[in-house]
Order: sequence, then structure tokens, then C-alpha cells
Amino acid sequence: MKFMDKVELSSLLTIIGVIFLFSFSVAIVLFAPSRIDKSWTEPTSAYQVQMYEISDPHVYLSSLALGGQGVQYVNHLVEGLSLSAFQESATFKIKAPPDLEKYVTKQGDKTLKLTSRVLLLKPADSTAKGDFDTYELYDPKKKEAFSLGASDPILENWVDKDFVVLDKSAPFHEQGGVIFILNPQEYKFSPYTYGLQKAFRFDPNGTPIENLEELKSDKHGFISRKELIAYGEHVYAIEGCWYCHTDQTRTLVQDVVLNGSDSYPAPPSSANEYIYQKITFPGTKRNGPDLSRTGVKRPSRDWHKSHFWAPKTESKGSIMPSFRHFFDFDPRGTGRNPTLVPNLQFEAIFQYLMTKGTRITPPTQAWWLGKDPLKTKDIIEGRN
Repeated sequence: MKFMDKVELSSLLTIIGVIFLFSFSVAIVLFAPSRIDKSWTEPTSAYQVQMYEISDPHVYLSSLALGGQGVQYVNHLVEGLSLSAFQESATFKIKAPPDLEKYVTKQGDKTLKLTSRVLLLKPADSTAKGDFDTYELYDPKKKEAFSLGASDPILENWVDKDFVVLDKSAPFHEQGGVIFILNPQEYKFSPYTYGLQKAFRFDPNGTPIENLEELKSDKHGFISRKELIAYGEHVYAIEGCWYCHTDQTRTLVQDVVLNGSDSYPAPPSSANEYIYQKITFPGTKRNGPDLSRTGVKRPSRDWHKSHFWAPKTESKGSIMPSFRHFFDFDPRGTGRNPTLVPNLQFEAIFQYLMTKGTRITPPTQAWWLGKDPLKTKDIIEGRN
């Protein structure tokens, strides 16, 4: 009996020990990072915060009509939040009424003027002669509006010196650097028919979008970049991309040089890069290359279309399978591309991959421009 009592006591102590170790491990993982080193759970930069929290929810995408190979971007401008700049250049002139003149940054001005008012540009009826375009600045008298977006805004316009926000109303307006929309022109559309298909396209003399519900309706089919990135993360998970690809640049010479170059090594990954993701995929197996800096290394949408359609066309000797279910058949045959029409899955995973490496630091401090704000060279040489 005494022997059995000792066995039971030993079992009880073992169970208590296992529970204690498990609880301690969980506590370390959940609470220690924020208590010991807050940089683990804080954003890498103000640019990262503004991209995820300000830009992504207000940038909308929809497919182009003919062939569906391209996409069109629309910016959702919100009064008191979105920042706009109206800047002239040698080939771009702006006419403004007296009460709006203060918002125009003239050619040669050293300070960029920004505003959170909803103001827009439209082509001006100008008789002036010269090799430049003339636009008119006006107030649409709306609290929200929609402007034509850039053709491929992986990086947004960013300014961190020589700027002034004339109408500060959001906390991020007070930060040392801000994302802004340059010369927003109102997004208007005109319907048209191509064969049996009814579609729409941008037309500066067309009909404006009235509200967000109309933009997101089946008629136009726009979806926010925030939603696409979240869905892209889901697609990345269910397609098993993490089986063969890592998502971490280690503090090893071969990693930082492979993801960058000898002259401009890529910064090693840190925990705060992933704070806006629901799932993280650091991984350990590299049947394929690491993807943590893909947004910088491979920013071309056409490259990714070809690669997902037939990997060997872009990566000789690749063992990656094709992902042709990321494309839909085009029965009209209007697309001139060898691939079929990219669908929602392709656009989602492409937008997700474009976040990789592009949001660590602002464009003005980008490592691929030779800047080294994270002291990457010190890290890989063991000085930090």
C-alpha cells in the first residue's frame, strides 16, 4: 500500500508539474512580449499603421471590362480623414476659385499643402496654350466622394518633411509623416455595351458614384483592398502555400542578401511585421523561395499572373504546381494575354503578397533605396 501511495503521489506531482509548465509557457508566449519588449507588438512604423488602418479600407478595386485582365482603383475620400494634395508641375496646372487657392501647392513651393476637406479636380475649359494639362479645383459639397486611383498603388504617396496639414482633424494628421492622395480627380463612369456584355468605364464627363453602397453593388463590383488582403491570407492558408514557402527573413547573410542585395540587404523579419495578420506563416521549409519580401522583389502583377498560370514560364525549373483555378474562362476571347481572366482568388492573394516587405518602413526610408533605418548591416554582422 505504501508503494502504491508513493506511485499515486508521484503521478499527482507529475500532472501538477505538466500543468504548471504548460501554463507558464502559455503565459510567456501571450504576455511576455508586450511586458518585456513592446516592439514585438507595436507597429514597425507610422507608415505601416496608416497603410492598414487608413489606406486599405478606403482603396477599392474592380476588374476592367474588356478581357478582365486589369483592375481599376478608386479612392474613397472621407471628410476629416483622407488627406489630399493639389500640386502643380511643369505639365500640370490647377485653376482654383479665390477661397480654394490656399490649397494649391504651386510649382517651386517648398512646402506641400495637405487638406482633409473633400475637394476634387476636373478638366478645365482652358484656352491657355502650352504643353500642360489644366484642371479646375472645386468643392463638391459632400462629406464623402470617390476619386480615380493610381494604376497599381502598392506604395502610397507619403511625405515626412516639408509639409503642412491645413485642416487637421484625425490623430494621424499630427504624425511626423502622412499618406495622402495626389491631385484626386472625381471618379465618374459611363455605361457601354461590348457584344452582349453591359459594362462601365471611367469617363470624366460621366456619372459620379453617389455613395459607398453603389460602389460596392453588383453593378460596379468594387471591393476594398482591406477585404482582399484578408481573403488573400485565407487563400494562402487553404491552398497550402506555407507547405513550401517561408515568410521570414532570418538574420543570416544568405537571407538578407537573397531578399535584397549585397549593397542593400533586406531587413530581417520581426514580430511586429505580422501584427495586422490573423494568421502568420513563418514556416521552416523552403522548397520554394522565402516570400517575406515579395512585394519589393516581385511587384509586377503581370509576373504573378504568368507565374500562377504556369510557374515554369517565370521560374525555370520550378516544381510549383500551376494554380489555374485562380483564373476564369473568357468565352469572348477578348483578352490578349496567354492566361485566362484572373478571378477574385488571384486578386486576393496578389494583394496579400504585395504587403510583404513593403510596409516595414516608409518609402522615404526604404531599404531598397539604400537606406538602413533598421540597422540591418549591424544585425547581420553581429553588432546589434
